[in-house]
Order: sequence, then structure tokens, then C-alpha cells
Amino acid sequence: MKKSLVLIKEIEKGILSIEINNAEKRNALSDSLKIELENIALDLRDNTDIQIVILSGSDGNFSSGNDIKEKNAFGLGLDLAEARIHNRLGLRMCNAWTNIPQISIASIEGACIGGGVSLALSCDFRYCSKDSYFYAPEVDLGIPYAWGTLPKLLSIVGPVKAKLIGLACKKLFSEEILEWGLCEHVSDNPFNNAIHFAKELIKRPKIPQQMVKESINRLVGKDEISIYEQDQVLLTTREK
Repeated sequence: MKKSLVLIKEIEKGILSIEINNAEKRNALSDSLKIELENIALDLRDNTDIQIVILSGSDGNFSSGNDIKEKNAFGLGLDLAEARIHNRLGLRMCNAWTNIPQISIASIEGACIGGGVSLALSCDFRYCSKDSYFYAPEVDLGIPYAWGTLPKLLSIVGPVKAKLIGLACKKLFSEEILEWGLCEHVSDNPFNNAIHFAKELIKRPKIPQQMVKESINRLVGKDEISIYEQDQVLLTTREK
């Protein structure tokens, strides 16, 4: 039987848990996993029964990011038209998660790298374990940091710290993640903290919450710029 890369469970009425289940690769985001996570988010748009979604990773890691060992990583080996579509899978996934109407909470343990950071920042709130860390190594790999992450970083930490993460590839550990405003709380069990927060949120009226989320997302959203970033990734990988 084929292993499911995403585990879905309703914790209690109105609260859904979604767990990335690719532990052998520290929950690396393969193409099939990106598409599955995007489709889950798109399905949630029309789900009026779920109010809160908690996103986590299995076996002590949130996600090690884009699976760069996968065939056709960065569109290599594909013609230009196919490569452009392929390189937008991560952005499509993140945009879908950013725009779900439900309130989303990322429960983050261990590694949160590259595209994993992008996915975590696509959630509304983040709860981290003490051993968690954020790291965006894309520039060290010779490509720009994309997937729509830079506008989100900028809105949370400001331009200088966004550059430290995005172009200086600064690794942030849990206390610094909290200090920089990239998560709400650090603890031994972020998933339990996320559930507790979800239970507090669900007591409040759903529709006004969603309206506030949508208004804030419109004010800080720069999705149209992110499309061009994906072409930059394609160009930098084809220069090599």
C-alpha cells in the first residue's frame, strides 16, 4: 500500500490537524507533496465546517524544504514552458495556504528549512519547539529565495532582518525566531500549545475572524511579484 504523504485528522469539531508525513526525508516537499498540500488548501476554501487548521510535520521536523534531489528539481531537464509550470508548484502551494479562509497555525519542531519556512509563513500563526530552527539556504545554493516568502518576511521582521534571512542565509534558533516575531510561543510541545490556542480562537465568531484575516492579507499581499521570483530561480539554475 502506498504511504500517505499527508495525514488528516479532525481533532475536535471545527479543528483540523494536517501532518506532513515524509519523515524519511525530514518532510521534504516533493512535487507530489506540494500538489497534495495545494489541493488540500483549495478544498478547505469551500469547507464551512472547519474553522481552525493546524499544520505540522512528522517525527520531530516541520520540513526540510524543497526536495532538491528529486528528478527535474528547479525544472532541470524540462523545456522552458514545462519548467516555468514546474517551478511554480511551491508558490502555488504557499499561495493556497495563505488564502484559506480558516485560521491556520503551524506547529514547528526541529528543521524548518527553505520552502518549509515559506510554508510556515503562509500560516497565520506559528508555535515552535525549543529545538526548532529557521534556515533559508537558497542563495548559498545559487538561487534567489522565492515561493512568495520575501514579502511575508518583510511584513513581519522588516527589511534588514529579511535580508539577513534571505541573502545572508542567517540561521535562526527558537529564541531568536520568537524575538524576531516569527512565532508566537516556544515550548517543549508546540502542537499542544497550538491546540490550546485553536480552542481559544474557535470560541469567537468565525465569519468576522475570516474577514479580518482577508483584510490583513490584502494589505500585505504581494503575490504578483512572487511570480517573477520563480522565473528568477529558473534563470539562475539555467546559467550554471
